[in-house]
Amino acid sequence: MTYLPDVQTWSEWGQIFTDVALWRPVITQICQEQGLALAQEVVAGYPGTCAVFVVDEAVVVKLYPPQVRQDYQRELAVYRLLDWPQLPRLLAAGVFHDRIDWPYLALEFRPGQPIREVFAQIAPQNRRALARELGGLLRQLHALPVAGLTAFNVDERAWQARMAQYAARNLAKLEEMGFVPKATLVAWAELLQDWRERPFPLCLINADLTEDHLLLVAEDGQWRISALIDWADADVNVPAYEWIALWYSLCGQDAAMFCELLHSYDPALVIDDAFRQQMLVYTLRHQFGAEIVQLVWPLDLAGCNCDSGRD
Repeated sequence: MTYLPDVQTWSEWGQIFTDVALWRPVITQICQEQGLALAQEVVAGYPGTCAVFVVDEAVVVKLYPPQVRQDYQRELAVYRLLDWPQLPRLLAAGVFHDRIDWPYLALEFRPGQPIREVFAQIAPQNRRALARELGGLLRQLHALPVAGLTAFNVDERAWQARMAQYAARNLAKLEEMGFVPKATLVAWAELLQDWRERPFPLCLINADLTEDHLLLVAEDGQWRISALIDWADADVNVPAYEWIALWYSLCGQDAAMFCELLHSYDPALVIDDAFRQQMLVYTLRHQFGAEIVQLVWPLDLAGCNCDSGRD
């Protein structure tokens, strides 16, 4: 039996990916085949790129559209690799065939609210405690060997070409948007051209640690990490790329929280002019760098002092 249309464009996908009635028979069949939840209650998850549904508050089923099939391979590899209490357990993985193939993951449901929903309620000390835990997790993640990760491109030349491509695209977009002065764009282009990477091996990173992907629960008046979700953008890159989403999104540009995370990750890491310059470089090298600059302009890390606000 056929349930789903043959989706080929993002416009077509946008019309169906949160439609519970359309996806319910698919979710029900997946859960039955995998011996999971009964699928009595199916609720659409927070809209992102994939079709995500919470089943009976026990299972999360995530289906990948044809435009991002590679995301499935990356995310599956991460869930198989990482045995962290902070990650939902991988319950099943497979491909549902209906006109076309729909790769899917079935994950343990974790209760919690995205940090974006409760950020203002979190006391400064609690924010720094969350940051310390997250910094330690990232240190573990970045220390993992990447040589055998076949779902990722670990070739350094390919990485360099990709970073150059992102940077050129971002500068062109910013010029088209028109809000960044021409002289600034010229200076940024010169910075990117002259940038010499400090020797650092490529490592596995999340690459998308935004305010949507850290789930928190409140216990005894404190917020704690319930889960780190959505690893579809995981990448093999340098650690500096990881800091961009953390600073601009998850940490809400809270300098004390960001610095606590960095100190937990590496006590020797200092936010100085060189670090700020590196942040600018990797903002411009980021896949969504132009959009980030547009969102937070003017770009400013001057208030980020590692010694401020620490206990």
